[in-house]
Amino acid sequence: MEKMFEGELAHEMTQQALPTAISIFIEFVRQHAWETGCDEVRIQEIGLAVQEALQNIVTFACPDGAGKISMSCTTQDSGALIITIVDTGAPFNMLLANTFSETADFFEPGKIPTTSFMKKAIKNIEYRRGADRNTLVFTIAPDQKAKQ
Repeated sequence: MEKMFEGELAHEMTQQALPTAISIFIEFVRQHAWETGCDEVRIQEIGLAVQEALQNIVTFACPDGAGKISMSCTTQDSGALIITIVDTGAPFNMLLANTFSETADFFEPGKIPTTSFMKKAIKNIEYRRGADRNTLVFTIAPDQKAKQ
């Protein structure tokens, strides 16, 4: 993978919660994963996990596009890559969306949130709601930077 950004890579970016922003965020996170030493296959997996999360946010938390999404990527001293996704949309914990048999009762047919790839690719995911924001945190430990 070649570096797409010249100079120092920003650690945070914000976009309107629109489908067109998803590819921008994916490239942003892929660059950070590359910079922290993830292999090419793992970069692809991380990108797909972020894409799934962002599609859920755009579709369910911010369906009118009025919200904003912010993403930050930081590396801890341990070498872990921390990807934090914050949106200003409606309260929506996508990690619980498919855990109840009644899930289909709350969503339109064909519009049920999916987290299966995200949960398979990222072993440590955390959700919290605070200050009128949804926060989703992916932690990729140094020993998880190669294909799982």
